[in-house]
Formats: sequence, C-alpha cells, structure tokens
Amino acid sequence: MTSSLTTYLSCLAAANLLPWSLCAQSTDSDVSPQWFEHSTKNSWLLPYDTTLISRRAFTELSYENHGDDGDFWKIENSLRSGFAISENLALGLQLMVPIKWNETSTSNASGIGDLELRSGFVGRISPTLRWGAGVNAAFDTAEDPVLSDNALILRPIFALRYDANDSINFGINIEYSFTPMEERENDVSSFELKFPLVFKISSHWSGTVSYKPRWNFLNESDRHRIELGATRVWGSEKQFALSFSIEVPLVPENLDYKLISGIAWHF
Repeated sequence: MTSSLTTYLSCLAAANLLPWSLCAQSTDSDVSPQWFEHSTKNSWLLPYDTTLISRRAFTELSYENHGDDGDFWKIENSLRSGFAISENLALGLQLMVPIKWNETSTSNASGIGDLELRSGFVGRISPTLRWGAGVNAAFDTAEDPVLSDNALILRPIFALRYDANDSINFGINIEYSFTPMEERENDVSSFELKFPLVFKISSHWSGTVSYKPRWNFLNESDRHRIELGATRVWGSEKQFALSFSIEVPLVPENLDYKLISGIAWHF
C-alpha cells in the first residue's frame, strides 16, 4: 500500500500542473454571482453540491486498489458551466474527458477512456433547499476496449440539498445507470443512492462523509461504501479548491480502497 500511495501522490502532483490550472485569473468581484454560481460564501460547499453549477475547470485523479485483481487509475478532466433560465431555475452542462490506465495480471493498458456529457437543470425551492435533475451519458469512445464499458450508458440523476445552517449541508442523490440498447455481455442496470453530509471546518477547510449503497439488478448483487473527504479552498475569491477523499467498502467486495483527489478552478 505504501508504494501505491507514493505513486498516487506523484501522479497527483503531475495532474495538478495542467496548464489551465496555472493560468487562472481572479473572478470579477464587481459581478454579483447568482445563487447557483461560485461565490466566496459558498466556496466550501461547491465541491460536493450537484445543485450548484458555476463555471468550473476540474481535474480529478482516482486510484482503485483491487488486491490481487490489480490497480486502476484515472485522470478525469472536465469543463462545466451554468446558465440562468429564470430566477430560481438554471441549466447546467458538463463535458468529461478521462485518461485511464490499469495494471492487472493479464493486461496493462492506458489511453483515453469513454467521453461523458452531462446536462440537466437545477432549481431553488427556497434559499436553503435546492434540487437538481439531469442525465449523464458515457459514450463508447475509448481507445482500448479494456479502458471502456463498451456500451452507451445513460445515468439519470436526481439530487436534493438542504442547508441546515451556514456550516452544515446534507441531501441525497438518486442515480440509475442503464444501457438504452441491448449490449448483451456489456448490459448495465444498477441503482445507486448517495447520502452526503458536508460540514464547514473553517474559512478555508470543509469535510464530508457520504454513504453510498448500490444495487446491480443484472447479477442481483449489492455493495455498500462510505466516502470520507476534505477540501481546502484558496485564492482572492476562494476560486481554487483542492480536495482529497478515500472510499472504502463496508461489506466484502473486490475493491480494497479507492483514493480520489482533485483540483478545481471556478472562473
């Protein structure tokens, strides 16, 4: 595990030096952000809240340790933006380009994975209660079948978030993944829930804990995981965010643990 962590941290350092993360500029303080956009006040919550969709460039590095089954790495670069439709409704768009590589006893492959596009709406029921609804589409575009799900996969998502006070936020994500066309051995049909609790630690730090159960309807199996994470924000408008988290299974499965880190620039 020590060797894996060393490699992981080295890859994180490289990923965080992407050009767009170095050429960031301060947000224009003369323009007041709308409720769904980045602001100094809500910067601690943005990395975790799917109902806040400000313009963002994001790089995320993840590492999965599957024991004897090998290791799986992914760097995911994404761009996101939001557009107001009315006072309490906005449209969000996001494009994700993953770079993957895995090492197992039978294969060693690397390259661009399946491109993903997400679109949907977010709305505000009250100043403290928000919702989001959209669809994430993963396209079969990977360079190598080993790095792909080898199918078009759609994932409808519904989310609710509630600000209990200025330092605590919680909610739920409901997600269903499926293949709209029959793919035989690559068919997907799974249902996942996420129960995130986010808390503000200080003016620059926040943390989260999330319970994530998932049910696979095709092989009639289920998994239960918990994710623990922390985020540090900085910048003149707190427009940068560096996050770390670890995901571990609560019941035995082929995953030993998953490490995730990311750097975001809100512009």
